[in-house]
Amino acid sequence: MTLKNKISKLIDVIKDTDINEIEISSFWGAQKIKLKKSNNDIIQNNISNSSSSKNSIISSDSSSESVTFNSSNNLDLKSEVPIENKDLDENLYDVITAPLVGTFYESPKPGEPPFINIGDIVEVGQSLCIIEAMKIFNAIESDYSGEIVEILVQDGEPVEFGQPLFKFIKK
Repeated sequence: MTLKNKISKLIDVIKDTDINEIEISSFWGAQKIKLKKSNNDIIQNNISNSSSSKNSIISSDSSSESVTFNSSNNLDLKSEVPIENKDLDENLYDVITAPLVGTFYESPKPGEPPFINIGDIVEVGQSLCIIEAMKIFNAIESDYSGEIVEILVQDGEPVEFGQPLFKFIKK
């Protein structure tokens, strides 16, 4: 089944819902679909060739329960992608994710201070970290201005494409 057919089936499944945003991305053969409902619920899955067809929903209410449902159409979706629960107090937080697979480094060289610390104000284009992939060091720059609230990855830790790296508040 092609990506176009999978997306068409997904649209048929959700056409009578209150979904107001669909984000579809593809990177090195892995496709990801993220849906947002008007009440800030998020449905997110990676498309794969597995036979599983579960979607994971995390509500924006104060409970941290997740609800799982099966779609009536057989969409080839990988089940239960981890999604951050955003409580009402956390609606101000945004997440910067890894744009590629590699090893996360918080400083330009071992022993040097990190690019950023919790509480730092960052500007658009400011270097946040380095991700090493295939012996190439890729500087990851901020697309937004804001305050870093949390660093979600340890120095030297491997990261996956789309993995959250930093929580921040946009300014």
